[in-house]
Amino acid sequence: MKKSIVTFVLAIIAFVSHAEKYTQKGDSLIVQFGNNTRMIIQARDKEGILSLRQYDLNKIVRDMGAALDSSSKETYIYINEKNGRKYLKDTVLVISRKDGEVKITINESKQGSSESKAGSSDNSTNSNDDDGTVTRSVTRRYKSPRNGFDVLVGLNTYAKNTPLTYQESDYDLLPWGSRFVSLSWVRGAAISRGKDASLGLDLGIDVSWYNMMFDGNNTVQKDTRALSFPAAVASGDVYKSKLTSAYLNLSLMPTLAIHHGPISYLSVGIYGGYRLDSYTKVQERRKGHSERTHSNFHLNDFRYGFGAELGIRHFPDLFMQYDLGELYQTAKGPAVRMISFGIRL
Repeated sequence: MKKSIVTFVLAIIAFVSHAEKYTQKGDSLIVQFGNNTRMIIQARDKEGILSLRQYDLNKIVRDMGAALDSSSKETYIYINEKNGRKYLKDTVLVISRKDGEVKITINESKQGSSESKAGSSDNSTNSNDDDGTVTRSVTRRYKSPRNGFDVLVGLNTYAKNTPLTYQESDYDLLPWGSRFVSLSWVRGAAISRGKDASLGLDLGIDVSWYNMMFDGNNTVQKDTRALSFPAAVASGDVYKSKLTSAYLNLSLMPTLAIHHGPISYLSVGIYGGYRLDSYTKVQERRKGHSERTHSNFHLNDFRYGFGAELGIRHFPDLFMQYDLGELYQTAKGPAVRMISFGIRL
């Protein structure tokens, strides 16, 4: 029986390779085994017979041999569009999504197929099936829209302003000169993933700078009790005067990624940071040089608050950060809170 099956396979392969030569009217293929055995393959046209090339004939015969061993009657193997897929030689990709991960299963024959390569960020495993196919599973992790390294640039101003014993004009900020800059790195983890939207949790670390440029010729001075904002000695003598404070921050922000529409994602969460350094910079107009003075300037060492980001397709992402803590220590400066807003590059 097995010798006949092997002969059957070789004959099919030989005749299918030269089907045009042995086909009459393009509708049948006859294979003669000696005087007593004959195989007839019928099709509507020549293309139907030639389509046998795409099937794994070895696998078909293995299944036929198993059927013949269990039955003494005539054996039929029906190959249609539904069940014929398991006999195809071509690579089959099965893609599934579950729990925020995309899993790609590659089923391919060992013979005549090349194994596709996964990217370095993917996890992949290989297994050999009993029928001679190689199954490779590739898992692609959820990726947040905010993943990676980015630069945030924008403006900062006072969200809350209580002068206490100060005049507001003494420490007012120049609207377009007070800038916010942040160097940010974000990594996201999946919570859930759907067809239209995905939810993740983003952990970020960044270094940010408040550049608070004063409107006018006022400068900043510190004594043991409190800050003062005296004006420059000569009118027009000061070209720029600002107070800069740098922070190291951590953020935790749930992010909703939207797969369709003009909005790509919405992220809202909290952040907290520690002051690394602070200094004043005064640039004189006539002398053409600047002077820096490093001090804590009675600034609070910690900042914290809530932030939000909005991703818009074909446009830079928008961000906003609102400090819940005051900028200066209590009673040592004006009671102000900062707000920053801008774009993510």
